[in-house]
Amino acid sequence: MKIRMCTRTFLVTISLFLAVAAGVFAQNRDFMSHVTQIQIESRNNLIRLSWVDSPDARGPVYIFRSARPFSGPIPANIRPVVVRYGQQYYIDDTDDMGNVHYFIAASDAAGRRFDLILPRINSISVNFVHTQERDEAIVVEPPVTRELTMGISNLRAVQDGDRVVITYDVSGPRRNAILYRSMQPVRQPQDLLNAVIVQSRITSPFVDFPVSGINWYYTVIHEEEIATGNVGIRPGVNTTVTPVIIASAHELERSIRPIPLPVLTIRNIMPEGFFADIPVLPLSTGTAEMLHNTQMPQRKPHDLKEPRVFIIDLEAPAGGEESVLYQIIAEYFVKFDWENARIRLQHYLSLPRSRDVEARARFYFGQTLYFTGRFREALMEFLFFRIHHFAEANNWIDAVLTAMVH
Repeated sequence: MKIRMCTRTFLVTISLFLAVAAGVFAQNRDFMSHVTQIQIESRNNLIRLSWVDSPDARGPVYIFRSARPFSGPIPANIRPVVVRYGQQYYIDDTDDMGNVHYFIAASDAAGRRFDLILPRINSISVNFVHTQERDEAIVVEPPVTRELTMGISNLRAVQDGDRVVITYDVSGPRRNAILYRSMQPVRQPQDLLNAVIVQSRITSPFVDFPVSGINWYYTVIHEEEIATGNVGIRPGVNTTVTPVIIASAHELERSIRPIPLPVLTIRNIMPEGFFADIPVLPLSTGTAEMLHNTQMPQRKPHDLKEPRVFIIDLEAPAGGEESVLYQIIAEYFVKFDWENARIRLQHYLSLPRSRDVEARARFYFGQTLYFTGRFREALMEFLFFRIHHFAEANNWIDAVLTAMVH
């Protein structure tokens, strides 16, 4: 009997010990469930946070931002930004703010968040000091790394007739650069969603042929910045702050047209009254009859080139920007309704399009100008198209030049 009681007491003691140990282990596990090595970097109004994820909590990471230091419970009015596990960085925009404080909370796969605030481990702050000359971001810790100071700089976009010449400087190792074009200034990475990619793997200088009559802004960034999500937008450095606009074809034609020479005849260069006493002799009957029967040779009518359409634009797409282009081709272009096709393509090109779609649309727009007799404007469109399809564009350029001199 005593042995049974001792055995039962021993088992109860072991159970209590295991329960306490499990609680302690759970507490230690919760204490370890936090991100570490938090760092902060600042450039203009952008802040880049980086950290090392917790190996024990593999759920999403919650980033809290506040104008006051974090201590105690998280205020209920602060809505966090959720970042997937494994990303380990976040870029924040902090316009018109002074002291900014961040806290990064880990969570497990079940969605439980660990609001354990550890200064300089998973929480950090930055201070913006406004000077009279300009707003300059001062990082508390650590200093800005040298990697962010290297890259594209001194970006310039200058109009040169019907084209824009883009130049820039590059520091550091040679990397693939991408050129963006937008109708609005690019001040933060989100603004690139409204821009179109002109071309990748560009080198300075680069020549672009944008649509005339629109304000254009340009941005050059490295491809690896997009792949890693570390897109640094620096107005006046790698993105232009002053728009460039191409004059319309009519304005270009008017500006480069030579001044006509005055009419020069014998009558207006001789002294006044010189021809007063010279009698006017009538033509003989034979001469007058010969001139009457003489007919000036008529020019042979000029044969216009046959219109061309890419096969991809003759098949109805599932949707998107190509569906609108397909409708214009089907309803007007293939029916030779050149004037309506020209107007609708002009409206279509007034908005940013992807590189390939814009090239095809401008190719069709050039044809409508050609078939409506606007040969000079058509020539400019085919010169732009030559960047994408050299042989096809040259055939149309030859046709336009032939029509201009006919």
